[in-house]
Amino acid sequence: MAKVISGESKDDADNDSENWIMETLSKILKDSKPENMFSEGESALFFQCLPQKTLTFKKEKCFGGKQSKARLTAMLGANMTGNQKLKPIVIRRSKNPRCFKGAKSLAVVYDFNKISWMMSESCEK
Repeated sequence: MAKVISGESKDDADNDSENWIMETLSKILKDSKPENMFSEGESALFFQCLPQKTLTFKKEKCFGGKQSKARLTAMLGANMTGNQKLKPIVIRRSKNPRCFKGAKSLAVVYDFNKISWMMSESCEK
């Protein structure tokens, strides 16, 4: 009988991770309440991109353009029960965007950096 060789044999490292999950993680989760467990998600929005397809008449030429790299990054979070939502974090390139001119308060936490990416400093704020 022929057998396919695949994967690796189970070793002690696998047992260590299984033990940690069964013992340590179980203890941590047992003492935690769902309202104290949070989940966050990050997403980028390329708000100036052109569509990739369009409608045209027959034999009409259609020329594309270079896609814009202008973006903003947003991070949203809430606790496991959903009754506590964290204030959204929005990241753009400019320190003082014109759209916020005259605004006394924002419904989001605004941060900026050169590439509009989520950095550890933004999360710490």
